[in-house]
Parts: sequence; structure tokens; C-alpha cells
Amino acid sequence: MKIYRRLVTAFATVAALANVTPAWAQDHLIARVPFAFSVGNASMPLDTYRLSRMDGHPEMLFLRGDRTGTFVRTNETALPRRNGDAPSLVFHRYGDQYFLREVRWTGSARLDLPETKAERAAAERRSDGAAALMQKVVIVAGLR
Repeated sequence: MKIYRRLVTAFATVAALANVTPAWAQDHLIARVPFAFSVGNASMPLDTYRLSRMDGHPEMLFLRGDRTGTFVRTNETALPRRNGDAPSLVFHRYGDQYFLREVRWTGSARLDLPETKAERAAAERRSDGAAALMQKVVIVAGLR
């Protein structure tokens, strides 16, 4: 009977924690990403993502889709405030592979994500030995 109670308590705790939202900054971005991509060491499917920064740790970015989510450490760069700049996600594309490299937050901050080993490998992968062509792909995000 003790084991049953412990098991029920453990499942109830996990269920309760799954619904608890950590302390996040008020603003978050929402972006529909129409392709699979890599961020850090995670592979993310095409989905609509909510991006949040953690209060007290603005370098930590949380990407949460309907099916998956991940935390990523970023480096923030302050940008001159321009009213016309929309929040956006900037990807580097090599062939059919996409890597999230920047998040532009409300025109005043840019969050840079480090280049990963997978991106370096994609950049070097061409049959003729030349470096692969990198294209920037920008997805406009909504602020919520």
C-alpha cells in the first residue's frame, strides 16, 4: 500500500510540475517556423514556437512548440532602438538544413546563438570541397 501511495504521489507531483510555468519575462515571441531546424544540440520540427526569456537569467531562452521544447544559452547584443523593426528569428541555411542563430527581440535586443558542430559540418559539406553556401532566412515573429 505504501508503494501505491508513493507512486500516486510521484505521478501527481510530476503532473503538477508539468503545468507550472517558471518565472518568465512578461513578453514572449510567437513564430510559425515552416521547416525543421536545429538549435543548440536539439532538433526541432516545423511548428509554432513560443520564445521566452527567463527572469533573472536573460541569457536563457526557452523555445516551446506544441510537440517539443528546449532551453538555449544566448549572448545578448544591445541594438539601437528603431520603431519599425519587427521581432524575428534568423536562421542560417545550408542546403536543406536550418540552424537558429539569432532572435531579434522588439528592436532593442539581439540574442545570438553560438555556432554548433553540426552547423560547421553542414557548412563544410560539399562534394567539390568548397564551403557550402550559407543563406540567411528570417521569420517574422509576433510579440505577445
